[in-house]
Amino acid sequence: MKRRVGILALALVAATAAPALRAQAAPPPMKAEKLADGVWAAQPEKGANVGWFLFGDGVIAVDSGGDAATGKQIVDLIAETTSGKPVRALVLTHIHTDHAGGARAFAAAGARIICQENVAAQVLALVGQAATDPLDPLAGKANLRPVVESLSERAILVDGVHNVQIYFLGAAHTRADLIVYLATDKILFSGDIALNGLLPFMQSPDVDPIGWERALTAMARVAPEKMVPGHGQIGPISGIADSLAYVRRVVEISRKVVDHGIRDELLDAEIRAPENRIENVPLSESHLANVKASVKTLRERAQKKTTSGAPAAPTPGRTPAPR
Repeated sequence: MKRRVGILALALVAATAAPALRAQAAPPPMKAEKLADGVWAAQPEKGANVGWFLFGDGVIAVDSGGDAATGKQIVDLIAETTSGKPVRALVLTHIHTDHAGGARAFAAAGARIICQENVAAQVLALVGQAATDPLDPLAGKANLRPVVESLSERAILVDGVHNVQIYFLGAAHTRADLIVYLATDKILFSGDIALNGLLPFMQSPDVDPIGWERALTAMARVAPEKMVPGHGQIGPISGIADSLAYVRRVVEISRKVVDHGIRDELLDAEIRAPENRIENVPLSESHLANVKASVKTLRERAQKKTTSGAPAAPTPGRTPAPR
């Protein structure tokens, strides 16, 4: 697997923390990258990659930056690139802070927030709580009631120009990952399921490594021409195959560890064994932590199966391949 290897931002490591509401100092300028007619993406200083596209009489955005100030900056950049069209909706690929931290700025702009149903309550709590800081985007808007819209498996939106497909392919990086595929433009917003030039972050408390492999397999059947990954270079689609190859090997190694009953104190040595090395992936702390987290999840699943005497509950949701 030929790939560049990096370490995700600190925000990813602390990804399960609730997004901070307090606005920060003005972030540095952000540049929009046009991917197709009416489709843009950008890399904020704080938070994951974001994107937006024209739809109907407004705009749909994907992810919101890492904090309120960044969210406001993205909203302003959207207005600049779309001649002031309103943001009608914000799709959150998942609720980690680096993706959802700016959601209140979008809610303040009147956008409805779209998420997977497993985290709808958390998203509502994020955008629905009263503003207590004068710098909060929702400060002074007591009469504004943010709207959260959740989906179970998929939603298809069509306006005569864009065919927007939003999918939940089952638990993967988290229990509520969404991807967005613009079928007409062949542009995929992959969230953190597929990254370009970075190791997938497999240490979320609700990670499902087997589901992640299944989701990437479904994504690999699509033929996007461009991809906006959660992290890494915008444009290349190589991260789908790279992420799949890496996750698949991590699952293979983890299954072997669980099946052979290897104890925790021997895990490091087992992961470092020559037969468990992954080509072009150094034995970094991030990689070791990914394998250990995967082992923990598979052990818990095996224990649940043993205790119940029945197969563990399947991952929620079907795995329809984007069309």
